[in-house]
Amino acid sequence: MSYKKNVSSPEKLSLKTKFIFGMSNIGTSTVQGVFSTTLIIFYREKLLLQEIYLIWAFLFYMLWNMTNDPLIGWLSDRTKTKWGRRIPYLRLFTPLLAISFILVWLSPTTGEIGQESVFVWLLLTMLFYDTCYTATYLCYVSLSQELSMEHSERAKLQVFAMLFGLVGTMLSLFLPALFLEGTGKETFIQLSVVLAIVQLIVMGITSITVKERLEFSHVDEPFGFIDAFKHTITSRSFLTTVAANFCLILIQSIIFGNLFFYIDYVFWGISSLLVLLLFVVFLLGGIIFGRFYLLRLDEKRGLKTAILVTLFLLGTGLIVVGVLPGLISIGAMFIVGIGFFGAMTLMNTAFGEVADDDEVKTGKRREAAIFGMNAFITKPAQSVAGIFIALILLLFNYQEPINGVQQQQSDFTVLGLKLGISIIPGLIVLGAFLIFTLYPLHGSELQVMKQKIRIMHHEKKEKYRSEYSGEKKKELIF
Repeated sequence: MSYKKNVSSPEKLSLKTKFIFGMSNIGTSTVQGVFSTTLIIFYREKLLLQEIYLIWAFLFYMLWNMTNDPLIGWLSDRTKTKWGRRIPYLRLFTPLLAISFILVWLSPTTGEIGQESVFVWLLLTMLFYDTCYTATYLCYVSLSQELSMEHSERAKLQVFAMLFGLVGTMLSLFLPALFLEGTGKETFIQLSVVLAIVQLIVMGITSITVKERLEFSHVDEPFGFIDAFKHTITSRSFLTTVAANFCLILIQSIIFGNLFFYIDYVFWGISSLLVLLLFVVFLLGGIIFGRFYLLRLDEKRGLKTAILVTLFLLGTGLIVVGVLPGLISIGAMFIVGIGFFGAMTLMNTAFGEVADDDEVKTGKRREAAIFGMNAFITKPAQSVAGIFIALILLLFNYQEPINGVQQQQSDFTVLGLKLGISIIPGLIVLGAFLIFTLYPLHGSELQVMKQKIRIMHHEKKEKYRSEYSGEKKKELIF
């Protein structure tokens, strides 16, 4: 998509742009999915790192998460180059993300270098990986809300990103099951190299092909860090959205980060691949239904209603999965799938509306600062999830493998896994449902805001055309 087309017709996105933009999500979703689903079980069962070290690692990881996301978001919003303010970060950090992902899995075992050394390796590589992932994904999602201001176009773009991301998520579930269970860690390391290369290629294509709308980075004068923080954290639309999103990130981290514990031990004696396949089939069925049902609901009743239905179905489905016995419980994954689709597509669209609301109030387009503050608040949920599951394993007497062989868990331990990975996450999502009832952007208030934003963007586009014409567009400005 050429720059000229971006300026003259900014609200409509070509199929090519949507496809290429969405395609890159398969890489980041796969590496992040493998990182989330496999990290704890890899370090606990392959490297034999004790739970107390995992808890300390995730505590430090949480503190780092609370620092780097708003800082990177603020820096991205202040960046001015001839490529824009998102693309340069994608081009720089995408290869570093691939390198950091590989390093996470290269640690020797505790028997080779000791518990403390493996802990240090885990901590340093986690921090390196998270910094690279933050810079890459933060600018990626910020770009998704700037390419078009039309709600319908944003929703369609999110569907493409979600569908490719779903492929990555499925790969992150099946590949560890194939390459981790019953094999040495060297085989999994080889897999990590392949996944890192794929991520590098697909995000690299996006960073070269997709063009930014330069009027936002060149016309707006960005806030200082403190002012950016204040304007974001005092927004009611932001606070309600980020609170609900915190709950979603928390339960996603709990579930996907520990799904193999659930599959291996709750369904002990049944093929793990068969159980995983059943989970995926019912989940995909719900996602397909949700694709039509929730997007139509969004169109007819508005984004707020669609997200409330999403949260209710997701929370209820998770509780039912944990309560029902045996394989019959997997059928409730259809309900979870409907909610999962909404969570993956509609929440980022809500943050786009939050950015619109913020721009009307401040006059500045600040997606990265908003997504950065979102990560400042929600990224610690990943660490909380790691600590939560480590505590579940301790409190419910988890028995670690002996000589690499998994041990059947007691009924008490299985109960703990059901509570920790299904029932409690479902209750958390229902809490998010209650929070999002306070979301203010709907009805006539939303329509007035949308009209104001169209006028502002027309004025910014005209100002950019008049002030940055000819050779000046080619200048590299920081």
